[in-house]
Amino acid sequence: MYWVYLAIFILVIFTPKVIRDGFFFLREEDVEALIIFGFGIFGFMLYLVKEKALLRVFQEKLRLQKKTNTITRDLSDSYSYIGEMNRKFDIVKELIFFLPKNTAEALANGQKETYRSIIQAVKLLSKTEPVSLRFVNMKTKKIEKTVENGSGGLFAHFDGEILLASKKTFWEERDCAIARSPYQAKNMLAYIIFPKVTNRVEDVEVLKILASQALFLFSVNLYGGTGEKPGVSATK
Repeated sequence: MYWVYLAIFILVIFTPKVIRDGFFFLREEDVEALIIFGFGIFGFMLYLVKEKALLRVFQEKLRLQKKTNTITRDLSDSYSYIGEMNRKFDIVKELIFFLPKNTAEALANGQKETYRSIIQAVKLLSKTEPVSLRFVNMKTKKIEKTVENGSGGLFAHFDGEILLASKKTFWEERDCAIARSPYQAKNMLAYIIFPKVTNRVEDVEVLKILASQALFLFSVNLYGGTGEKPGVSATK
């Protein structure tokens, strides 16, 4: 393209040398002016074509850059999602592996340490320190057992009646998130309560699994292996 412009420039310069006479009713100067004007129009048209082609290339570059950014963002989201799913899988796997140990502890003494792995898992998922694990009797509407971690009275509002009032397995109330075991066991339900620190809780289903795990351990601790409450001797 630059050689074309150079050729036009040379032709413009040599036009007065080439044109010696007028043409019909036009004088020599008029003919030269028209030819130079024609060269100028031709050069301007070439410039417009070139600019339009460059504009198309620039727009295509922007489109490809936008597409690249979208693919990069999707890949980043995919890696984050895979990492999150691996983390959830590790939590659930650890709970399953430690189920015999926790069950044995529940049968032995029923201490708070029985629910330690569940409390730790909830802390990791909720990204917060205070966690409350509550077991509510559906008949009496009373809390039979509470296991908490650094609550400082934060969950005092959530008594048995408040928790049972909702039929949902997950909801938010008073800047807290509550996850409930989907099914009851001998009229008992397990609830996990923790402060909401993000706009959206992403691990609802895992929290329900943790609540069900806690209810299982509570049931084992409460009834042992006999189907009777501790302290009640089985009739022979």
